[in-house]
Amino acid sequence: MIKRVLGMLAIAGLLFSCGNKAQQKEQETTDQSAVKVTVEQILAETSSYVEKEIVIIGTVNHVCSHGGKRMFIIGKENPDAAVKITPNETIGVFEKELEGSNLKVTGILKELRIDETYVANLEKEIQEGMDNEAIHDHSGGTHDETESEAEEKKAQIQAMRDQIAESENGYYSQFWIEASKFEVVECEEEHAEGEEHTHDHAEGEEHTH
Repeated sequence: MIKRVLGMLAIAGLLFSCGNKAQQKEQETTDQSAVKVTVEQILAETSSYVEKEIVIIGTVNHVCSHGGKRMFIIGKENPDAAVKITPNETIGVFEKELEGSNLKVTGILKELRIDETYVANLEKEIQEGMDNEAIHDHSGGTHDETESEAEEKKAQIQAMRDQIAESENGYYSQFWIEASKFEVVECEEEHAEGEEHTHDHAEGEEHTH
């Protein structure tokens, strides 16, 4: 009986080990298939990466306090140029404490095309009290939360219409990365050279999602 129990435990341990190796191999395959880009590359060649899985590193300059549903990261060259990141359902929300951290983010680059029909529907949603991703994008992550929310949204709607009027195609696009995972890294320059450094969080546990 004891030998049978020990044999079952050994088999269970072997299956657990194989499962972990398979999961690790799948993760490594995913990382290898993702395109590694910089913030500057995304901003310069955005349309080239739409619906592609990418890996990007940048510094978090803002986490939206409206539920932690979006954050903005910047690169090394231009602190005024930011890329918006939203969490997928697995991540859920971003913590405010991430501001100032260097993050390695893996996700899919998304595109939303905005035309007059979209803006008209957006106005209706705002009147009904619904939240919308496009309205949060226009502030670039630096909106002044001391202003009247209604006035701020009104100004954003007008800014959208101005951009549509200036566009040649009758629409313009918003882009963001829908993150599937992220981790804090110590130094962007060292990671770019292949030496990844993770940030200790919660008593030494790596902050990954």
